Amino acid sequence: MGAAVAIFVASVISMFVMIGHTIATIGRVDVGITAYAQSEAPPGKQFVLQGPDPRYPGGDPSWPAYARILTKALEAKGFVPVASSPDLIIRVSYRVGDTLTSVSTTATPTKGGSTDSTSVSTTNLRTIQIEALDAASAAPGNQTIVWSIHAQSRGAGDGLAKVFPNMVAAMQGYVGVTAEQEVKVSNYNSDPEVVRLTQR
Repeated sequence: MGAAVAIFVASVISMFVMIGHTIATIGRVDVGITAYAQSEAPPGKQFVLQGPDPRYPGGDPSWPAYARILTKALEAKGFVPVASSPDLIIRVSYRVGDTLTSVSTTATPTKGGSTDSTSVSTTNLRTIQIEALDAASAAPGNQTIVWSIHAQSRGAGDGLAKVFPNMVAAMQGYVGVTAEQEVKVSNYNSDPEVVRLTQR
C-alpha cells in the first residue's frame, strides 16, 4: 500500500512540475542579439525603411505589418520616418528556417514499474537583421553601416508573425549599441512594449 501511495505521489509531483514549466513558458520568447555601431556620431535620425515590399517581385505580403511595428519601435528611440531625403536607410531582412526535430521520452512511475511516453517537437530558427545605412554613402559598393542588429529566436511554428513584435521589442535596447557577444533577452506577449508594438 505504501509503495502504491509513493508511486501516486511521485506521479502527481511529476505532473505538476510539467504543468508549472508549461505555464512559465507560455507566451515567452527568448531572443539572442548581437549588435554593431560605428564610433562616429550618426548622421541624423530621419529614416526610410527598406524591406521586401509586396508591390515588387519577390516581396512579402507581411512586410507592411512588420514595417509598422519597426517604425513604432524606432520612433520610441527618437527616430523620425520621412518620405524622402533621409539621413538613414534602414534595411531589413528576415527569414524562418533551420528546422530541428527532437524526440523526448518521459518515464511515469506506475504500480508495476514505469510507463514511457514519447513526444516529438519541431522548432525553427527565426531571424531578423536590421542595418542602418548612411544615406549619403548609399551608392552601390560604398554603403556605410552606421549600426546594425541581428536577432534570432528558436521556437515552434514555421511563421514569424506571432514573434515579430517580441523580437523587435527585444532589439530596441541595442539600437546604436555594440554587442559583439550574443546577449539573451526574454519577453512575454503581455509585456507593455510588445502590446504597444502590436496595436494599430
